[in-house]
Amino acid sequence: MRSLKLAIASNSLAIFLTIVFLLPITAIVAFVVSGPLDDAMANFGLWMHSAFKWSFPEMDTIERFSKIGFAIRSVIIAVGISFMYFGITNWLNMSLARHRERDAAGRQSRIIEAIQPWIFVGPTLVLLLLFLLVPALSTLGLSFQESDGTPSLRNYAFLWDRDALGYLQFRLAMRNSLLWLILVPTVCIIFGLLIAVLADSVRWGVIAKTFIFIPLAISFVGAAVIWRNIFAGGGIEPLQTINGVTPSYQIGLMKSLLGHTAEYNEPLYSLKFWGNFFLMWILVWVQTGFAMVIFSAALRGVPEDTIEAATIDGANPFQMFFRIKLPQIYSTVLVVWTTLVILVLKVFDIPYALSANDDDKLLLATMMENARNNWSIGGDNVDNLFAAIAVMLMLTVVPNMIFNGSRIRREQKELGH
Repeated sequence: MRSLKLAIASNSLAIFLTIVFLLPITAIVAFVVSGPLDDAMANFGLWMHSAFKWSFPEMDTIERFSKIGFAIRSVIIAVGISFMYFGITNWLNMSLARHRERDAAGRQSRIIEAIQPWIFVGPTLVLLLLFLLVPALSTLGLSFQESDGTPSLRNYAFLWDRDALGYLQFRLAMRNSLLWLILVPTVCIIFGLLIAVLADSVRWGVIAKTFIFIPLAISFVGAAVIWRNIFAGGGIEPLQTINGVTPSYQIGLMKSLLGHTAEYNEPLYSLKFWGNFFLMWILVWVQTGFAMVIFSAALRGVPEDTIEAATIDGANPFQMFFRIKLPQIYSTVLVVWTTLVILVLKVFDIPYALSANDDDKLLLATMMENARNNWSIGGDNVDNLFAAIAVMLMLTVVPNMIFNGSRIRREQKELGH
């Protein structure tokens, strides 16, 4: 047993030293050797600048194309180092295990099995530690400090102080964020399930699902621009300017269907309070296709035996879905719900692209941007206040984490029994 532990430790040490020395040196050499690519891209940019007679300065072209060259070689080197990491560490683990325990196949197998998972999980743990856990703890500590490092609860007191500038905005941002967390995942799941079930029952269901899935490929900013035109208020006439004619701002499709005239030129997403629901609809439009695809695959995995048994027992379509199919894809529904909740917490692009920054439409993410531009609570303490808002945003994830943790633990217990 002791020799097995020593073998595992020596294998791990060899792999660790390879990662610490060989891979960084290889990456540095690759960056140095590929350096001329930046100059080549800059020269290519100058050629395009001359060929197409671009109006902006040549220095801007050189800078942009140099950055493009650096980005290209960074991606190539990063991918190459990743493959090199997995290839070398896996080969070292296999080779050293065979070398140390050549005559004991079972011992050799245990050495490989003890180290192999860490080869694949290790990079993920390191990245989570460096880019998630450490910044989260740093933000938490910063939120409980003054700008000079003195421990304080002033940042949180400011957010909940009724007489402070940001109290109303923070309260509305919390309300709106909770509305988004409840409504968007719920509506996406309902529509996704409905479409997945109905589309599978018609001959042209594949075509219908394709059209519903397409919005998922559109960025949030692109979706916001599309729906801005649909929700547009209209009422602005063409204006003659020095450079030509400014086009009129035509009334949007939705407002036209509602019978609004051009005089009523407020976009639907700018309505007090109710504008939140029009903003939510944009995200629902984008993400319903994701829910539909996942549920469609899960429904196809429902055993035919249970469906046939329910049919023989005389179950109608509603009973078939709610009592037979839905319970069997319950875990899939929870996974989709969790994914959408996390996505909603990160929403920033849609309100920002539509300039929907009124207090009654703020989310926690857009509130931070609003605070950066408009708030001042004295000195350099604004950064600490941002940290407090970020902590409040993280706290909204905690119920979701607790629920999913308890669900996973319960499923593991059921599998154990």
